[in-house]
Amino acid sequence: MYLQNCTRTLAILTAAATIVACAAPSSQTYVDRVARAKELPNAPYSNILIVAIAERGATAREFEEELAARLTDMGVNAIGYHRAASRADVKEEVVRQISVEQGSDASLFVTGSLVSAQREVTASRTDVQAQVKGGGLVDFFRYDYEEAKTPAKTDYRVNVQFKTDMFDVASENRIYTVESRTDFAETTSEIIISEARELAKRLRKDDMIR
Repeated sequence: MYLQNCTRTLAILTAAATIVACAAPSSQTYVDRVARAKELPNAPYSNILIVAIAERGATAREFEEELAARLTDMGVNAIGYHRAASRADVKEEVVRQISVEQGSDASLFVTGSLVSAQREVTASRTDVQAQVKGGGLVDFFRYDYEEAKTPAKTDYRVNVQFKTDMFDVASENRIYTVESRTDFAETTSEIIISEARELAKRLRKDDMIR
């Protein structure tokens, strides 16, 4: 089964919606770690399905669209899950169906987490946080959730850590992982554009795409 050997992932694409009214560094994206499988018999890849998961489907789709556009500019056929599925939630069976319909030879799953935030607290809210315990992509849809009390945001800058896993469709194995981070971001779109740009560049640099 296609999803059985993939890593459980959850993308929480979290960012500020307003700009801090004081001087601060502009956002920057860094690649902290890259890991490749010892054998890559099917690389480079030319037909990629991108799956991002966020609290809001619109945010996930924005990331997928931005990355797909950058990969397309590089000559790669790329499509986002939320465009192909036209739904906000990610379903295991739909991911399988789209992979077959699109003839994907690889898939990218994006995981993100909030590292830190500089903000002015005005209230509090209850968030749902996921505890990721590993396993295969069949476990991708079986999270253990707990509620966590966190301060509400007003104006703030955030630092966000991303993990992107690439899977070979033919072997169903994870073959490539990139860990990256964007610091001092002011808006969701700023994070998305910066992360998508650096990820696309890294995929080309490491010969993972044609």
